[in-house]
Amino acid sequence: MMKDQFQLLQEIERYLEGQMSEPEKAAFEALRKADAALDRQVNEQQAFLDTFQQYGRRKNLQQRMDKIHSTINTEQLHAKPEAKVLTMRKAGYPRRRMLTNLAAAACIALVTSLATIAIMQQSARQKSTSQYEDVRRVLNNIQRSQNALIKDMNNNKKAPANPGTYGGTGFAISTNGYIITNYHVVSGADSVYVQNNKGEAFKANSIFEDISADLAILKIADSTFKSQPLPYTLKPQAVRLGEEVFTMGYPRDEIVYGKGYISAQTGFQGDTVAYQVSIPVNPGNSGAPLMDNEGNIVGIITGKQTTSDGIAFAVKSFHLKRLLEEMPKEKLPRREWTRKNNLNTLSRVDQIKKLEDFVYMVKVYN
Repeated sequence: MMKDQFQLLQEIERYLEGQMSEPEKAAFEALRKADAALDRQVNEQQAFLDTFQQYGRRKNLQQRMDKIHSTINTEQLHAKPEAKVLTMRKAGYPRRRMLTNLAAAACIALVTSLATIAIMQQSARQKSTSQYEDVRRVLNNIQRSQNALIKDMNNNKKAPANPGTYGGTGFAISTNGYIITNYHVVSGADSVYVQNNKGEAFKANSIFEDISADLAILKIADSTFKSQPLPYTLKPQAVRLGEEVFTMGYPRDEIVYGKGYISAQTGFQGDTVAYQVSIPVNPGNSGAPLMDNEGNIVGIITGKQTTSDGIAFAVKSFHLKRLLEEMPKEKLPRREWTRKNNLNTLSRVDQIKKLEDFVYMVKVYN
């Protein structure tokens, strides 16, 4: 295993250093595109090499500065003021070489400091990024013939037998096939399918997106699709710290329930777009609804903190409301959030049973 990992690292270095032939490079890039773990390892190796090169440049500058320092007349620098004046008077003019060396040393010291700060900031950004993880689900990508894929895609009631590249969750925002999920779930997708709790799959298209809030609205391609009236409502007002919430999503091939509470009014690194929620989430929960005890939508699950168990983040429902208001009427002609909430009088078990028909697994094919 260690030998295989070492050989893989050698291939990655050959790729990054441009030592591969064109056929080798094309084959490696195809493998990289199909294997998310390999792609992540290539990116990490590139970041490491960039940081190492920056460090080398900084050391080179430091050596140049030390060399200049060694040429300075230290006796003049440490002499008494009277002696310095006498020396300059004897010379008739200040030693230009010494002043030039001092100026050069100061410039190099400034450049070195700025380079060091840049490296530290980059390291801090990488560390912060590693603490946040979106919770889309990586699926086993089985290679199939192009004709088989096309045949599957033409069937609106059946997803391709290929399980796809990524998976997430979405939930209905209308009775006629509009579904909300995270933007990062469907970003770059060649095709998207949504699947209900009965196993029925429908082809969908992303029709409206808000990258800053990490939201995307999908529309089921079948124009005849209809569902029951929405049993829940949208609550754009802020929820209180400590308020109990629950979610339903697809971290596996069946719907999973999770319960928790609002633990902070801001998300990762103080992000005001999101809440911090103490709730168990796993890959596949991206795009899942976050609901209060009465069955109101208060947020959409987006990710989790990797350094602590049970800490998740959810985009506030206010941003979903804003996104719906910004959508052109021809894309979403009816607003259905004014309907009465039919969940607030039900027990949690009955709430879950009612909600199962409106929460979908989202499958992405790249």
